[in-house]
Amino acid sequence: MPRLGNEPMGAVHVPHTVIVSNVGILTWSEEELVIEPEPAEVGRAVCVVSGGRLAFRRVLEVRGHKLRLRADIAPFDEWWDRPIVGCVKPRVIDRVAAVAPEAWTRANWEAALVYARVLAARSRLARRRHVEFTSRVLEHDEWNRVRDFWREACGRELHAKADAHQFVIGLFDGKRLIGANIHLVFGEQSYSAFTLVDRRYRGTGGGIWMIEHSLRVARERKLASMYVHINVRNLPSIRAYQRAGFVKKDWWTDPSDELASAERQWFVLEKDL
Repeated sequence: MPRLGNEPMGAVHVPHTVIVSNVGILTWSEEELVIEPEPAEVGRAVCVVSGGRLAFRRVLEVRGHKLRLRADIAPFDEWWDRPIVGCVKPRVIDRVAAVAPEAWTRANWEAALVYARVLAARSRLARRRHVEFTSRVLEHDEWNRVRDFWREACGRELHAKADAHQFVIGLFDGKRLIGANIHLVFGEQSYSAFTLVDRRYRGTGGGIWMIEHSLRVARERKLASMYVHINVRNLPSIRAYQRAGFVKKDWWTDPSDELASAERQWFVLEKDL
């Protein structure tokens, strides 16, 4: 996330230009935004610094020195009581949002949930085949195999290193690795940190198969609980973990970046063992 130099918050005197994407307000891919040193107004998009990065929010209410903010596509609003860097120079989309900012943010979030439900339903209907899965705990020297699978299955590198305190459940169709569930163990807790099923096998039950195997392993190792972070719009994954007995505990938060939770939109799901 870009920064605006080293100026202290509230000390910006001239407009700044920054190129951003996925920052809290709707943008067209990487878009150039002009930040103007103006006070916040209802409906305007403001730029603040949270966790050492820039965050952008729509202003829903100004109450003295406090602002009630909400991302354009987010599940909840947040209060901000520190200085702002400035306001985004209004674009056409900002002028539309400013007409009714409460309705704008709420409608965008509701539309995002509808879209997530459509995708989940389409995934369930698209795959009806039966697969004879097998799974096992992968050995430490199979880590490169996991990384290769990750790269092939989603086109991205797995940015994690093998850890002595982890265990990995591998999902197989015959001898072919088609899924991986990576757990990090902290004390008596297991964190289901990374889960991926080959897209050609999604919707066929592989995810829940790995989750149930990981629960058996955790119990064998005398762990007390297991938890996972899942995006609120990832309905298939939420459904799989709930089927395995996980319950929603709270929203994920980052104490060092108080605005991050509305952008990550992660549920914390947990299960006692």
